[in-house]
Amino acid sequence: MLRSLSIGKRITTILALMLLFIGGTCLAFLQSFETVKDVSTTEIDKLMYQGQEAKLKVATDGLAVSLSHVLKDLDNADAQHDLLNRALSEHRYENDDSGYFFVLDGTVMIAHISSSLIGKDLGDIKDKNGVRLIYELNQVAQNGGGYVEYIWPKPEAGDQPKLSYATRIPGTNYALGTGVYIDNIQREKDRIGDTIKAIVMNRTVTVLTSLAILLSGVLILSYLIVRSILLPIKEATAAAETIAEGEYDVRLEVKGNDEASKLQSSLNSMAATLRDNIKKITTKSAEAEDKALAAERAMAEAAEARAQAEVARKEGIMQAANRIQGVVDRVSTASQQIATQASIIDNGMNVQRSRVQETATAMEQMNATVLEVARNASEASSHSDQAQSLAEKGAATVSDSVTAMNTTYTAAEDLKSGMNRLGQQADDIGQVMEVITDIADQTNLLALNAAIEAARAGEAGRGFAVVADEVRKLAEKTMQATKEVGDSITSIQGVAQQNISGMERALADLGKAVEMSSESGEVLADIVNGSKETAMKIQGIATAAEEQSATSEEINRAIDEINTISAETAEGAREASQSVNDMTTQMEDLQHVIDELMNDARS
Repeated sequence: MLRSLSIGKRITTILALMLLFIGGTCLAFLQSFETVKDVSTTEIDKLMYQGQEAKLKVATDGLAVSLSHVLKDLDNADAQHDLLNRALSEHRYENDDSGYFFVLDGTVMIAHISSSLIGKDLGDIKDKNGVRLIYELNQVAQNGGGYVEYIWPKPEAGDQPKLSYATRIPGTNYALGTGVYIDNIQREKDRIGDTIKAIVMNRTVTVLTSLAILLSGVLILSYLIVRSILLPIKEATAAAETIAEGEYDVRLEVKGNDEASKLQSSLNSMAATLRDNIKKITTKSAEAEDKALAAERAMAEAAEARAQAEVARKEGIMQAANRIQGVVDRVSTASQQIATQASIIDNGMNVQRSRVQETATAMEQMNATVLEVARNASEASSHSDQAQSLAEKGAATVSDSVTAMNTTYTAAEDLKSGMNRLGQQADDIGQVMEVITDIADQTNLLALNAAIEAARAGEAGRGFAVVADEVRKLAEKTMQATKEVGDSITSIQGVAQQNISGMERALADLGKAVEMSSESGEVLADIVNGSKETAMKIQGIATAAEEQSATSEEINRAIDEINTISAETAEGAREASQSVNDMTTQMEDLQHVIDELMNDARS
């Protein structure tokens, strides 16, 4: 941030900060003087007040002791009063004679410089602040002495603050008091404050004058220092700008031994070095131009020689290229023919290998099928034996089943008869429930009519109404129970009807099962005979399948050998084709080289 300001501005900033510091110091100095003045006047006021208190106390206590010795020889009160007035009338003090003594007997004034107050009770006198000054003075006197401050008129000065002290005269009940106006203290305080202020102002003017002279000298010296720093820097800056513009004949006058002078000296050295370097560069440039001209001449001669050599080279290259071209054309033609044949062979081998693989796959599937047939034939033979045994057992079981089914058919006939009787009885119960329902309806109707008649009879028919209501409720319960029983009977009838229908169907199915079981017995007998013949035929099939499986294995081995030879032949054809392709690529590269040679020869 500071580097963005010039050196002159930075030095000016430092000087401004110094001035602010000095100004702040002066203000603090003046504030300290003012504080000292206030503290001094306050302390002086306190000391003067304490001095007045001490003066009043010492004077009053001493005079009270003296009056005590005088009054102890007088027994008459009037004589004492007269003595006190004569003794105190001459005791006045202060420069303006405002200080005097007085004597109180309780709150009655018995001795005073003003005869108009003598003999009066002044206990109710108050100043403008409400202080009962006579009463308070008598109180502090009787308690051993004390001070009372109040406002009292002062001749030619109006109301002023006054400090009084009173104490009891030893051996009597009289109180001796006196007082001074403390406005004198305030005047003295103001006088001392003015004196201190005058002294402070004189000192302040002296200090400020000295500071002004010092600052003037500092500013002048600062200006000279700044000028001695900035002027050489400005000259050096101007010289550097001149050098930057290409003017190297610069010479600064160096005065002094400071950093700015060293900078000027360095610029002079830099300008001299640049001048010497420019001269050397100019000389080297001239030499380089001469060498460049010689090089250009040599390059022209070399170009002419290259042209002549190029003509000779092109003629030889053209002849060689024409011969190579003929060879390349013949090789390319042969390569293409070989590549075509190799491709045909490769395609044929691929087709052959594919067919062989398909044949091998088919043989493997056939072999697997033959093996499966042989295995299944063996299992079928075994199962045929088992089936024969099971068929014999099945025939016996079917015979037993026919006998059991006949017995079951007879029992089912009996059960059907019972179910028919149950259905008839359920119908009879339904008719009875209908009768009960009709009776309950009639009972409910009669109970309703009875309730209506009881209501017409009024109070006399109340009991009958209760009975009718109970009968009605009983009828309703009967109807509800009858309905539930009816629903149950209806369900029983439905289930019974379903059971009868189911039994009829079961009997029909059972009859068919008996017939089919009889037929199954006959079929099983035929199956037993057929199973024996089938087992013999299956055994022959298994033997033939095993022989066919052995033949298939031999065919598979031959096909595997053919597949291997085909794969090797196809691989050789691919390698030959790849070699032909590589040779074709090389012929193409050679053709490009020949074309370039012929183009170079023609150009």
